[in-house]
Amino acid sequence: TATKRSSSCACKATVKRVMGIAFSGLLPLFFALWCCTAVAQDRLSADVTVRQAYKGKSVRVEKQVFYSSNGNLVVHFTKPQEYFMITNRLGETSVYQPKANEVMQMNDQSMSSETELLAVFMSPSYADLGLTRLGFVLSKVEKEGTDQVKTYTPTHIDDKAIKKVVVVCRDGNPIYCAFYNQSDQVIKKTFYSRYVVLPAMTFPTMITQIAYDTKGDSVIKREEYSNIRTKDFPSDALFDY
Repeated sequence: TATKRSSSCACKATVKRVMGIAFSGLLPLFFALWCCTAVAQDRLSADVTVRQAYKGKSVRVEKQVFYSSNGNLVVHFTKPQEYFMITNRLGETSVYQPKANEVMQMNDQSMSSETELLAVFMSPSYADLGLTRLGFVLSKVEKEGTDQVKTYTPTHIDDKAIKKVVVVCRDGNPIYCAFYNQSDQVIKKTFYSRYVVLPAMTFPTMITQIAYDTKGDSVIKREEYSNIRTKDFPSDALFDY
């Protein structure tokens, strides 16, 4: 019996040594992967073109977005007019118009940098499109073929007009989101497409949104992201503007 106990203890000691060696050998790899992810997620920039159509009229807006993981967001609007918007997670916002040399400041949580799409998809919980942060809770999950359909309901949000939000995910990525009013009618729906795989995240480079007003008219907005960078930023990048 003593021999068996001794043999068992020796075996356990050997296993521990082997596991310790294996773990210590993997530590540099884990650390390297963690560092790469941290660096890749530290800053992101992109060029964005926004096209909006309503009642036969269309508007085109061009801007450059610079987002840092600390929550600082700088947006440089270049068309149809130039101005800069600087905001943070708290919604503390400054808008600077170079032509007039004027600065306007405001503090509005709806202007929070966390509502920027780059910030949403940098979050580990991007599949909920930031809804839980906005005060929604997941109330139902269903399967439709290979797609996952999630229903979120409001809790403490102020907008009582919203009854629920439905998000459809495919391969873990949101492809559709719809807001419903208390009459169970869709008041806004958004499609996410043209996903690209980046070092920091998987990101949709085309977002199409259709919003309906009380008269049944719709506002169609399409955002296209290009030139997305996670590193090797040009010297004139505006992260610290």
